[in-house]
Amino acid sequence: MNRIPVDALFFDFDGTLGDTRQGIRNMWKHTIAEAGVQCPEFDRIFRVGPPADAMAAQLFPEFSPEQQQEMAARYKKNYDSSDMIGETPFPWSEKILEHFYSAGKKIYVVTYKRMVSTLTLIKRYGFEKYFSGVWGCDAIPGQNMPKGELLKLAVRISGVAPEKCMMIGDTELDILAGHEAGVHTCAVTWGYGDLKKLADANPEVTLSVADLDRFL
Repeated sequence: MNRIPVDALFFDFDGTLGDTRQGIRNMWKHTIAEAGVQCPEFDRIFRVGPPADAMAAQLFPEFSPEQQQEMAARYKKNYDSSDMIGETPFPWSEKILEHFYSAGKKIYVVTYKRMVSTLTLIKRYGFEKYFSGVWGCDAIPGQNMPKGELLKLAVRISGVAPEKCMMIGDTELDILAGHEAGVHTCAVTWGYGDLKKLADANPEVTLSVADLDRFL
């Protein structure tokens, strides 16, 4: 990554900075039980990364679009009001943020996660000082923006030229969003993404935990 000169970095949250899988999984399981429905293929289908609406459609393909949206809305309400027990930063997350912060880079979060839960975890982790801005899927009232559109908006508001920006994330959705926004891309392999799909998305840089000591 050091060979690519960038002035602003845009981080995904779940699976990139936050180890949030258990909390998200638990809340989907709670929501399914609360709704009194069955999802026998949950363990095979569930993944962290897609927005809640897309996850509901994958978990309940037999439901109507309206029923899928209802399940997604129920999950969002439950998750946003939960205590998110067990959701912690990765052990190396603050070291990465401190590295770029100390170098004078602008740092942002761009995530499919909703603003209330993202900001709650950032405050819990003590990461507030590092970020120049946080962009969740509902950052614009009344809209749930696709990640590529959200990233383009965040880049534009940052005032940094796209060729001086980088998107960093753990799934192919993050890398594809970066391509759509015309910024550099970095895939991290410690998260929840499928490694083949991540590679197929063609990131410019791929970073593993083993790379961090050399990189930072």
